[in-house]
Amino acid sequence: MSTNVVDLRNSDKAILNVETEEKERVELNRNMVYLRIDCDFRLNRDMASFYYSFDRKDWKKIGTDFKMIFDYRKLFMGTKFAIFNYATKYIGGYIDVDSFEYKR
Repeated sequence: MSTNVVDLRNSDKAILNVETEEKERVELNRNMVYLRIDCDFRLNRDMASFYYSFDRKDWKKIGTDFKMIFDYRKLFMGTKFAIFNYATKYIGGYIDVDSFEYKR
C-alpha cells in the first residue's frame, strides 16, 4: 500500500513533484486476494481504512488510515482509488478484477 501526493504548478497545472510513500507491503502467496476500503465521509472526517483478505471473512488492516483530500483550488478533484500491477520478477503480467461492489 502506498500513497502518491502530486504537487501542481498553479498557472498551467504542470506536475512539479510526486511524493510517493510506501505504507506497508504484504507478500502474497495465493492467486486471489480480496481488497476492501471503508470510508467515513462525515463532515470534517473523510477518512479511508484499507483491508485485505484471502477468504472474505478474516480481514486484515493494511497501512494507516488515509485522510482523503478534496482540493478545488488547483483542479476539481478528490481522492481516487486504483489497483496497479507492478512486475517485479518478469516483464508484463496483469491483474484481473472480477467484481467491484459499493455499499452505502
